[in-house]
Amino acid sequence: MSFSRSSTVTLGRENAPNHQHQSEEDHSRPEPINLDLLDEDRVDPFPKRLLIAVDFGTTYSAVSYVDVPQGCPSDSVDSRSIRSIGNYPENYNYHYNDPMGLEVPTEVIYPLDRHFRDHFNLDNPEEPPENGDRVEVQAPDEDGDISMLSDMSEEFRWGYRVHEVWNRPSTHSNTTNQPLSRFKLLLDNSEMTQSVRRDVSQTINTLKRRHVIQGPLHVIADFLTYLLEHTRSQLRRQGFDDSYEKEMVLCVPAIWTQKACRDMQACLAAAMKRANFTRADLQNKSIDNLFIVSEPEAAAAHMLSTSAEIKSGDCFVLLDAGGGTVDANTYRVSREEPLRLETEIVAPGGGLHGSSYLNEGFREYLEDLLAEETYLNDGTETIHGIVERITFEEFEKRIKRGFDYRQQRPRKEIYIKGLRDNPAKGFRNECIYVPKQKIQEIFFRHLDAIVEIVKSQLEEARGKGYTVGKVVLIGGFGTSISLSQRLKEFLEEYGREHNCRVTLMEPQQGFVSQGKYLNAAD
Repeated sequence: MSFSRSSTVTLGRENAPNHQHQSEEDHSRPEPINLDLLDEDRVDPFPKRLLIAVDFGTTYSAVSYVDVPQGCPSDSVDSRSIRSIGNYPENYNYHYNDPMGLEVPTEVIYPLDRHFRDHFNLDNPEEPPENGDRVEVQAPDEDGDISMLSDMSEEFRWGYRVHEVWNRPSTHSNTTNQPLSRFKLLLDNSEMTQSVRRDVSQTINTLKRRHVIQGPLHVIADFLTYLLEHTRSQLRRQGFDDSYEKEMVLCVPAIWTQKACRDMQACLAAAMKRANFTRADLQNKSIDNLFIVSEPEAAAAHMLSTSAEIKSGDCFVLLDAGGGTVDANTYRVSREEPLRLETEIVAPGGGLHGSSYLNEGFREYLEDLLAEETYLNDGTETIHGIVERITFEEFEKRIKRGFDYRQQRPRKEIYIKGLRDNPAKGFRNECIYVPKQKIQEIFFRHLDAIVEIVKSQLEEARGKGYTVGKVVLIGGFGTSISLSQRLKEFLEEYGREHNCRVTLMEPQQGFVSQGKYLNAAD
């Protein structure tokens, strides 16, 4: 695979070890993006253009952009000018100012239909309509990689269109529907993600056997196709037509190998070609003006440029608590102005303790509780469907987001039509009565693991003679009241034990989705 014009300035490492056991010798941190490189080798060095960052996340994804006027260099970007794509199809769950409205679930549902990719238009691919419901894609290449093109029918769902049907019994009883999530982790071959990759691969293999896809990269490319087509539609509505040059920034985990980065670039190239987004060479799987940046480095650089709380010479832990993974990186800030990340003090840490694993814990609890209630299986209604609906409608939307383990709350009542009384299980009046202690247990399984990740970073830094003064909490899970409180309690305990003060910096509203990668400059 080729990379255009030094486009991938930050790549992963080959044979990268897992998060917890990476030696200092093996760890070579990617360099932050240098926006000056975007201004080289132009006939007109400063045409009007858009800088567009794609944050392909494990559970949610986002796209940010900034308009750079003609005559202005890229390093003149003001973080206050950065905007995020919103208005995602079928997103009815969030109010206007909710930052989650600027992110879209990284989820798809495929129809289990062998004719799904039978319609080809190789010579004159159609212009995708503005609503992003239909996309024409290319024919299979020789090695069966990701350039397969299709007429994706309405049965294919992505983002909030998956959530739209998740509470319908038929979604879970109809075996021709194949939902997929967490497929980003297919690109991470570390031991940490092995169980997730195994679970996702079961659905991938089913889709391959039915000729719906040819491999896991198809899934990523299909999702990105719809994400970019929606992005293009929203940009055009804002007056940014195809006359604007586009500079692409792709955000990847620091732990990814070079192969994972190349695969991700190939997926993005295919998606851009399908969505008529910008110049992409499918044969060489390259993209004009693409820069790949490390997620933690970019987030830390953005935080430096927007926060006055981090000062020269400071050492801090950046804790990125997302939906899938929780990652920790510890940095030292330069003593010279302008402030820069001088070095990463210790090897990164992390684990599969993101907010989606709270859902998984609640789902397992319900499955065990209802396993013997086979009378609930009735037509399209199944125990599996009931569990999925309750996990999504009750736990995800109502319980999880505002749960505070310090508050005294009564048991949670969850209605299930036809549920028979069973006092031993807490079943009464067609309701499950979930004790607060059970929800606490689900939370603390992961809160305590996150505390251990932070503690490990602090201890390793301390062992090398560094004093860490702050833990900077970012990511969607970072808005959790319970996570924030548990970290504060731990940092107070740690400070008393070591006679020091470590404070918690909590996330700015919308930090994740509003351009942290576009401001990872200089």
